[in-house]
Amino acid sequence: MGKKSMQVLINDSYAEIDLKALKNNFFIVKKLFSKSSSKRNINNKFICSIVKADAYGHGMLRCAEELALAGTDFLGTADYSESLRLSAYLKTKKINTTIFCMGTLPTAKTYLEVIANENFHYTIVDVNDAKILNSVAKSFNKTLNVQIQVDSGMNRVGFPIESAYEAIAEILKLKNLNVVGIYSHFATSEIPHHKFAVRQVNAFKNFLHEAEADLHKFKYKHISNTGGVFNHNDDTFNFIRPGISLYGYYPDDEYYDIKTGLKPVMNFKSKVRFIKKVPKGKSISYGRRYFTDKDTYIASIPVGYGDGYPRSLTNKGEVIIKKKKYDIVGTVCMDWVMIDIGPKPEVKINDEVILFGAEYPVYEVAKHSGTIPYEITSNITQRIPRIYINKSR
Repeated sequence: MGKKSMQVLINDSYAEIDLKALKNNFFIVKKLFSKSSSKRNINNKFICSIVKADAYGHGMLRCAEELALAGTDFLGTADYSESLRLSAYLKTKKINTTIFCMGTLPTAKTYLEVIANENFHYTIVDVNDAKILNSVAKSFNKTLNVQIQVDSGMNRVGFPIESAYEAIAEILKLKNLNVVGIYSHFATSEIPHHKFAVRQVNAFKNFLHEAEADLHKFKYKHISNTGGVFNHNDDTFNFIRPGISLYGYYPDDEYYDIKTGLKPVMNFKSKVRFIKKVPKGKSISYGRRYFTDKDTYIASIPVGYGDGYPRSLTNKGEVIIKKKKYDIVGTVCMDWVMIDIGPKPEVKINDEVILFGAEYPVYEVAKHSGTIPYEITSNITQRIPRIYINKSR
């Protein structure tokens, strides 16, 4: 185990965040991106490491610092509250990595004035919003860097590709906005060779060709999230936005059987805190949803849905103790889960419990819960301390 944080660990349950694994994953993604480049573009590639949603539950501030030290060009956020918090932290660490906010602009002028004082890259998805931001920038005698989002098929936010040309032409008239980038977002990039993803790439490339021929040359052009980096790299684009891969996972293991070399960054752990002998035919936990089928021992672990550990693991989840799997029995409580350790248990009080991590990938937890790895790690609450190991500094 690497060097641990000096943070005092009172809780029995905690998330160990391996920053060496985070850097390992960053360099794997960077190498893959570099391999996809032609020689003429190899020095014109940019990586925006996504740290939104508290770095998918891993801790935005410390992960962002580590990724900045590893050499990421940008740090990606989902809204301006995240952006401001991250900016304040980076300043204390004397790190000047640019923050790229992919969220929509606030509507209140007061908030626009706050964010305009920063040197973010701002996403533009609406012409009127761009005009208001331009007005605020003008009042500060500033020129702000903006990136335009084009919707090529996600149908979430962004200028529809059919009308984006006219919108961009309007935005380019705004003298206090510097249009440096343009981007879109995949709907199905995690599935190799998916026809819709290919259609999105082609549609966005065709649009870019027309826009750059007639309107403006963009410094940054991008569409790829993690799935795009692994499956849909195209030399037209010079900027990527890896997210879940940085934290050790591919978006959907059902469609990806090639070894990536990615390493889980979070090891979610706890301890056995109580063991009780329970006769055959007794119910366990709320709702009496499980009955013992023999005389056995039940171990209780102090973690539950109050910590973000899914209640949907009731009667179907597993944990690892001393490299052996044990079944969760009964309803997952807010603060406790119970496991059946058998009539002749080898488990003892204070034994370490692996809830997920390098020894038990979060894919398995996600499958049992009927969800995806993103949701599992992102839902780990602030009640769970993050303990950082293998720091660069």
